[in-house]
Amino acid sequence: MKKKKTITRGIKLIAFALAVILTTYLLQVFLLKRIDNNSLRMDAFYLEEKGSLDAVLIGASDVYAGYSAPYAYEKYGYTSYPYATQSAPANIVLPQIKEVIKYQNPKMIIVEINAFLYKDSEIPSEASSRMFLDNIPDDEIKFGYIQRYFSADKRPEYFLPIIKYHGSWTDYPWKVKFLTAELQLKERGYSLFRGYKTTANEFHPPVKVYNDMLETLDATAPMGVNGERCLRETLEYLKDKDIRNVVFMRFPHVVRRHAIARCERTNEAEKIIKSYGYDFVNLERYSAREGFDVNKDFYNWDHLNVYGSEKLTDYIANMLLNDYGMTKAELTDAQKAEWEVSVEYYRKIYNYSVAMMNSRKKQGKTGDGGITISEDAVSIDEINKYAEKQKNKDRNNTAEDKALDQQAIQDTPDDGNVAE
Repeated sequence: MKKKKTITRGIKLIAFALAVILTTYLLQVFLLKRIDNNSLRMDAFYLEEKGSLDAVLIGASDVYAGYSAPYAYEKYGYTSYPYATQSAPANIVLPQIKEVIKYQNPKMIIVEINAFLYKDSEIPSEASSRMFLDNIPDDEIKFGYIQRYFSADKRPEYFLPIIKYHGSWTDYPWKVKFLTAELQLKERGYSLFRGYKTTANEFHPPVKVYNDMLETLDATAPMGVNGERCLRETLEYLKDKDIRNVVFMRFPHVVRRHAIARCERTNEAEKIIKSYGYDFVNLERYSAREGFDVNKDFYNWDHLNVYGSEKLTDYIANMLLNDYGMTKAELTDAQKAEWEVSVEYYRKIYNYSVAMMNSRKKQGKTGDGGITISEDAVSIDEINKYAEKQKNKDRNNTAEDKALDQQAIQDTPDDGNVAE
């Protein structure tokens, strides 16, 4: 009898432990974790089928705001993705490259160098690293990074995020829009926006800017110690592994007086990159020549709006296809259909953004601000509503046009002569 009670008690304890583990797992996977546009973008990257991406862009917010993968597919026919998280620090660039090669191995990789340009006094916080680390698989790349940069007492929370985010239930109901989008993303199996995020705003700088003077800026300034170390480590890794399908870039920004020093650090970074035998394209320096308008193409100082992102995507597409001879993946009919859905959504994003920007301009709103559009449930609902409203408006206009045409036919003289 005593033995039977012991067995029963043991079974109950095991069942209780399993229930705790399962509950913890479900809470960590679905609720008590970091969830935002960064996590959605990263999750969606790992849903892309191996070998289906021709190009991947690595970096921070200026990458996912400045480059539109659906637009590139629509106009140029190749597949791509912005593997980027907000305020990405310098020491995650190499792990980003390793992850991209491991899970996709694209024909071309573009690295936007913003992460390397921070001064040592400006290094992004731990939260910026988490936007990357919390959203990648528990593989040797993640483990190596955590071992190197975090003390033993901090490491467990990177593998069990619920330790860090156990109090994040207070973010609800605001966070429901991301949770809903994540569940839909996983059910669908691919991203509607393909990582793109924008803000509907046409920013007009309130002070003097220097973009049209950058082309003659040859001066250099020392990079931060951390930024240069991470840049050299990245370059040495690429060179040692003979990874040649990588090009480094600097995307356009609106440059104020105090940002000139950052441009000088960019010039120094260019020298270092080229010394390792890699190409560097400083589109920020030549943005005025390439047609980027500081009063039309940005939604704030550092990010392009839909007008500017199409210009940047055009530039990159032509560079990859014409200068680097990048070939396009053979997609299945199912993959093509999924990309066509993303193209459809990009058109909705673009049309909605333009309408909202025009509305803001009429109200004299050309400073910071605007309507954020990311792949969350609220944004998706808004752009769908606007698209449907426009469709109904077009139907009504078509009906009115037909009625006017019919009236014109009835009013036309029998001899068929129409007054000029």
